[in-house]
Amino acid sequence: MLVYHKNTLFSPTMLRQTFLALAAPLLVAPWLASTSAADAPFEFKDNDRVVVLGGAFIERLQTHGYLETAITAGLPNKNLTFRNLGWSGDTVWGDSRGVFGNRAEGFKRLVGDVNIAKPTLLVICYGENEAYAGEGGLADFRGGLSALLDALKPTNARVLLLGPRKHEKLGPPLPDPAQYNSDLRKYTEVIAAVARERGHAFIDLFDLPGKTENGLHLTAAGEQELVEALLPKLGVPTVSYSTSELAPLRTAIREKNELFFHRHRPQNETYLFLFRKHEQGNNAVEIRQFDPLIEAKEKEIAKLKMIGR
Repeated sequence: MLVYHKNTLFSPTMLRQTFLALAAPLLVAPWLASTSAADAPFEFKDNDRVVVLGGAFIERLQTHGYLETAITAGLPNKNLTFRNLGWSGDTVWGDSRGVFGNRAEGFKRLVGDVNIAKPTLLVICYGENEAYAGEGGLADFRGGLSALLDALKPTNARVLLLGPRKHEKLGPPLPDPAQYNSDLRKYTEVIAAVARERGHAFIDLFDLPGKTENGLHLTAAGEQELVEALLPKLGVPTVSYSTSELAPLRTAIREKNELFFHRHRPQNETYLFLFRKHEQGNNAVEIRQFDPLIEAKEKEIAKLKMIGR
């Protein structure tokens, strides 16, 4: 409340300054709250079901399994389980998941896949494929990302948004990625802004190291480089065990991921669930039989992660 003394003359400038001084905390506080939430140190919680979602970068993390192995070994006292829902070429609209259908069906499949996985933590990395639309596609991407987050909100899962990695310049005959990377940087800024607005955690992968085989896809050594740089941002200590000591754990993790891959993306789903299900649809009951196999592999991982303890 402003108190005016009868002998004091308030000029328009003085009134403006007084108003701004009083209003500033009210205007800034919500912004600070969202920023602090997005910038807060990320932390895995005990009993987290971590579902990772995105395009080729996410899908290919199953190939070598270094990231999941490092997190599992680095946090052995936390009961963490992982489900990889990456799909090459995918977007926030679920374009790759439509299979023989349209974008709407792909988006429905995307949300359905997440619901099947029952996440408590969603790690989402999109923007790499969408950035090919250039600066003109930024508004659509922002809307698509927001719509996806809205659709996943009923899971009540915490969300960690990842900004995509820039493409590596390898020289001719491969194209120069300079313009693409410039556009990708803008898509990363959109992801960071959405994270702040919604109070989600955000980690920028844009400049993290990692050699690639073609400018896009990480080599095995490149994935190890990336993991080493990413672990501190995830609040995970680096384990001191050699690659050979971690080999049994990594093998079990890769086997578990392969079982889950066939659980949610069976190669013959056209016959099991789609327009040829009249031929072999009776075999669809076998898909759920992957579940106990996955659970058994999870128990094996739980034992192997205690190496040296």
